[in-house]
Amino acid sequence: MRVLDGMYREAAGELQRLHIVATRHDVLDEAAFRSTGVLELYEELFPASERDSADDIVRWLLSDDVGERRHFSVGSHEMSYRLDSRCFILRAGAGRAVGLGFFTYDHASDLIFCNHVGIGKAWRGGGLARAFYRETVAMLDALFPNNVGVVLEVEPFDRDRIAAIIADLERTGRRQLAADEPDEIRRLLRVSWYDKLDYSVFCDARTMRPLACRSPCLDPSLPTSDRANGEESYWLMWQERAGAASAEVCAGQLWHKAATAIYVEILAKSLVAADPIGRRGYWDYATALVGQTLQRTAVADVRLARCLGDGASALLSRWRRLAIELPI
Repeated sequence: MRVLDGMYREAAGELQRLHIVATRHDVLDEAAFRSTGVLELYEELFPASERDSADDIVRWLLSDDVGERRHFSVGSHEMSYRLDSRCFILRAGAGRAVGLGFFTYDHASDLIFCNHVGIGKAWRGGGLARAFYRETVAMLDALFPNNVGVVLEVEPFDRDRIAAIIADLERTGRRQLAADEPDEIRRLLRVSWYDKLDYSVFCDARTMRPLACRSPCLDPSLPTSDRANGEESYWLMWQERAGAASAEVCAGQLWHKAATAIYVEILAKSLVAADPIGRRGYWDYATALVGQTLQRTAVADVRLARCLGDGASALLSRWRRLAIELPI
């Protein structure tokens, strides 16, 4: 258990001290993990389309991704991977989870992948989310001293669409967002949050626009004809480990390494290893899709840049002046 220094919350008339517990350190088995309420919090914070199954999460955290090399075969090809997944759970006193951070360390690339991080809606504010995130990263640095930084996916936002939404809100004075508007604004707010944590985004230097990465469908049981409907486009963001050598001079290599780590080492291998014979077609599909992304960006001059340039900061300021509450 690690106390979140200086962080307290008043709840039910008591001043509760916040602390972080971690799987395979404080939380040792499935029963203890489920009893924290972290899976219910996970369902509360993330839509079904972004969630993995609870059983898969338990398996990854407590039996599969525990730092040991795993071997499997796809056809005649012998393969292996070595992952270490941890869930950091923020608790108030002896209560249930109020925050979570799910990370995976890939030993092949020395990259940490941030799967999910979030704070319960009733506990947001006062810088708690940032304090929790920074504390978990410090714990990860201690666990994995060879790591070079953290990479994560964010949903792309459309500057023109957001500008049109904000302009209409400013012009009409309306306070209620239309059904399709909150998700677009949330994309900007999420990127803004990671920007404040000093993340950068991988860009094409010619346009300074973020590079798009296509994620394979997460359901290997779907027929081949349906997989395209389950694919998503993401931008990849990067936070260099404090004290590590600057990645700017090798951003192109880092982009290739990050995409391979997320979509081949972590995603495809984890899913295929559970059923190498039955999922051989999924392996071919997933690796081909990742190969298309890497081939498309092979000639790009890749740079790392702060994501809120090019007018995005101005949009964020205009949104904040509207003072419309929209949790991210």
